[in-house]
Amino acid sequence: MYSKPSTKLSYEVVYNLYEFAPGLFLPEAFIVSNDRDGWLAHIQQKATTETIGSFDLELTPTRISLFTIIQELQIKVLAKRFSPPKRKVKPLEELLEDRKVKATIHKYVHRKVAMLLSAVKKERLPICWAVERRVLVKDFTMAIQVQPLSPHLYFKKSEKGVAYQLRLEDENSIWQIQEKEVTPITNHPAWLFVDYQLYEVAHINGNMVKPFRQKDTVHIPKDAVRTYFQSFILKVAGKADIEAEGFEIQQHKELLHCELEPVKGLFTDNWAVVARMVYEHGAFGWSEQREKSTSLDFEDEDDIRIHQVIRDRAKEQAFVQQLEAFDLAPTQGSYFELAKANDDPLALLQWIGTNSAALAAAGFQLKAPHIEDKKLTLAASSLQFNTSVDNDWFDIYGEVVVGKFSIPFLKLVKYIRNQERLYPLEDGTYFLIPIEWMNKYSTLAKFAKSAGDNLRLSKSQFTILEGLGIAEDEQPKLEETFYFEPSEKLQATLRPYQLEGASWLVQLYENQLGACLADDMGLGKTLQTITALLHAKEHKKVDTPNASQQQLDLFAQPADVDFLQPLHALIILPASLVFNWERELQRFAPHLSVYKHTGPKRHKDIRLLQRFDVILTTYQTALRDVQLLQQLEYEYIVLDESQQIKNKDSKVFKAINQLEARHKISLSGTPIENSLSDLWAQMQFINPNLLGSFNFFKKEFITPIERQQNEEKKERLRSLVQPYLLRRTKEEVARDLPPLTTKIFYSEMSPEQKKLYEREKSATRNQLLDNFEANNPKFKIMVLQSLTRLRQLVNHPKMVSAEYAKDSGKFKDILEHWDVIRKGGHKVLFFSSFVKYLELFKGHFDKNQLPYAWLSGALNAKKRVEQIERFDQDPDVQSFLISIKSGGTGLNLTAAEYVFILDPWWNPTIEQQAIARAHRIGQENQVIAYKFITKDSIEEKILKLQERKSRLAEDILSKSGSGSFSKGELEFLLE
Repeated sequence: MYSKPSTKLSYEVVYNLYEFAPGLFLPEAFIVSNDRDGWLAHIQQKATTETIGSFDLELTPTRISLFTIIQELQIKVLAKRFSPPKRKVKPLEELLEDRKVKATIHKYVHRKVAMLLSAVKKERLPICWAVERRVLVKDFTMAIQVQPLSPHLYFKKSEKGVAYQLRLEDENSIWQIQEKEVTPITNHPAWLFVDYQLYEVAHINGNMVKPFRQKDTVHIPKDAVRTYFQSFILKVAGKADIEAEGFEIQQHKELLHCELEPVKGLFTDNWAVVARMVYEHGAFGWSEQREKSTSLDFEDEDDIRIHQVIRDRAKEQAFVQQLEAFDLAPTQGSYFELAKANDDPLALLQWIGTNSAALAAAGFQLKAPHIEDKKLTLAASSLQFNTSVDNDWFDIYGEVVVGKFSIPFLKLVKYIRNQERLYPLEDGTYFLIPIEWMNKYSTLAKFAKSAGDNLRLSKSQFTILEGLGIAEDEQPKLEETFYFEPSEKLQATLRPYQLEGASWLVQLYENQLGACLADDMGLGKTLQTITALLHAKEHKKVDTPNASQQQLDLFAQPADVDFLQPLHALIILPASLVFNWERELQRFAPHLSVYKHTGPKRHKDIRLLQRFDVILTTYQTALRDVQLLQQLEYEYIVLDESQQIKNKDSKVFKAINQLEARHKISLSGTPIENSLSDLWAQMQFINPNLLGSFNFFKKEFITPIERQQNEEKKERLRSLVQPYLLRRTKEEVARDLPPLTTKIFYSEMSPEQKKLYEREKSATRNQLLDNFEANNPKFKIMVLQSLTRLRQLVNHPKMVSAEYAKDSGKFKDILEHWDVIRKGGHKVLFFSSFVKYLELFKGHFDKNQLPYAWLSGALNAKKRVEQIERFDQDPDVQSFLISIKSGGTGLNLTAAEYVFILDPWWNPTIEQQAIARAHRIGQENQVIAYKFITKDSIEEKILKLQERKSRLAEDILSKSGSGSFSKGELEFLLE
């Protein structure tokens, strides 16, 4: 009996067989309790995929398979399955009255029940016979015998006919069927219920035992012998053990060959081979214990000849040893599996295709496997690639040879991309694409485009070819230690990491590949870029037109352009950085001619623009003048603060990508601000199609990485962008940079301020959450306005209501901090996202006659420069009030030792950029940044949202690893 040792009350899934109709046994499953001694006790309820969880029982793959079989064998399910189509479903009892339908039902049920019993036997699961709810289950459990019963057939010929006996052999003896209580459960394959034990029976049909349950011998009349033998004996004669008396017997001892038949596991996807030793008139599974077999042959109408096959164990063992030499290992029964563990369930089928010729030469005969009725070819396969290289492309032709068939590799790409292993051949068979090809060429299949019979990759996608043995000589050689000597005309001494960065830019330039320099703020991206531009100026290929070309171009190009040979570099940047870039170019590369293409008086004649080495323009100007700028092909296009093009649907992104350049650089300390789509936009600019179309990129990378944290996809993305993205942090490269300390100071709202805030928050929460419409543009505006109002209230209620006359907790705290710092003789940068908030501080400073500098989006370029120089050079100007959007990037304000972030921004990188205005190269003092946060307000929630948004960028850009709100985020902000 089945028992389960236990120290506490527990439950088990128990299977049961019951007889629905004579000879038709159906299965069911119950949840059964165990008593304190571990014995199966009482049925609790039916066991299904839905019910077992309540009893802390795991839904294992085996249970899923068995529950599926039980469901398929439900009475109503069977009735529906075997009732005539498009007619009323007949009861199962009525269907069984039709002899033909009954035979079909029995065959189907027997096969399913045999599958269930095989699994129960393999997993040693508890099974009962006709158990009921009111009884103890342990009293109805059946023992399943591991060793199948072996049939023995005895025939004795006489003048009257043939005496026929069938007996069964277990581990102990050979016994007569009539001696025991024997019930056939299934016919084929055969399972018997024998004295409360379940047995599988080898070779014979279950119904063959029925004539022998009441008697030991069946007499077959002489005139019925042939018919009886053909109907009942012939199919099993070659497999069962037969003894015959009175018949002519011929013996056969020669082993002809070993037959290998691939078979799939019962409840797994793994394949194995069955090894059969084939003799004339008989075959044995190699692990079978019997030493001989007998088969029948009808010599004429009356005579039956007996063929007795006697095994040659020595020769059989030689075949087994050969299989082991082929790295196959014997398992249960006559099965062989691959000796080495393999994650591919079809590995053995692939192994057969690879080794079919060698197996045939060794004397093995192979039966072609079938997968879902598809016959596999056994022919060996090979794959060869040829490549040709254009300036910007790799053209790849691959040829697959499978036996007599030659197939362009391009035809397999769709199958590899969709993870489909079976490729149809012209003869109706199927080629199993090797798992190595599926894995090795998966990325190639996803990224490459078709061009005729070729695959095509852009030059920037060369990392996809690494390790594939394709176009190895033609791939760009990007060396870790690339030697580069900066131009003698460079008026600067580069720090080691800056020299490394400039060398990296030059190496990509010489390989005609784009670059994204993503160093931390303050590490000198501008200087490294100028160094690369100088190299390009001195190494630019000069196109010398012939006389006819010169004459044709006379009015298209100024006469002195050929003489000047200008670099033609276009640098696109925020308006606030134009002056900074112009100053840096004059300082470090004074011999480069620079033109600022900004303002209403800018040139509109391309012949004037093409005289210059460097053209500086803003993103908005480039958008407005895109048709003008398109007329010139640039040696370089450089985007500073290139996160400005992160929105692929923006007009700016589309306009800039219409401009042609031989080389491109993007500069950004934050190439990923909110989402991986930011990174796609950057890469699409510097190396078009590197990451495929955006829809492809979203499916292949954004969804798996951002939603599922797929590490394999992260690593693949890193490998694709790594050659073109260089990021160094202050901690990595600037050991001499003074340390930065960031502190969060929490302020409390004043009582009156607190009342106003809570009242507004409650109204906002009710309005937004009760009317939530994520995709409604008007609702999004409402959300923005409502949240902005809350943020203004915690800064100072005067920003919302001019009549407010009380205090603001945060405003008061900031001024107190400022007073202490001012008296110490230090300078402070004040950053806020609200100009109106800065104006409150401005009013305070004016009232108290405290000098300050001011920077907002309303200032023109000249005024901006004046304010920057005033703060930098006047020791009395200790405060600089800056709108975070207009002054958060590009400024060099190392005169400041303190940074005040007056209110948090949704994206923490914006704050980091603001802090970097003071904490950058050239700073000689420690920089302390204060982030002022109002306690128990929306600002604390913003801090937590900041952590989420920064984690993704750090994960991709460093080698350690979006702004509408969801309803959940909105609830979080307003709780």
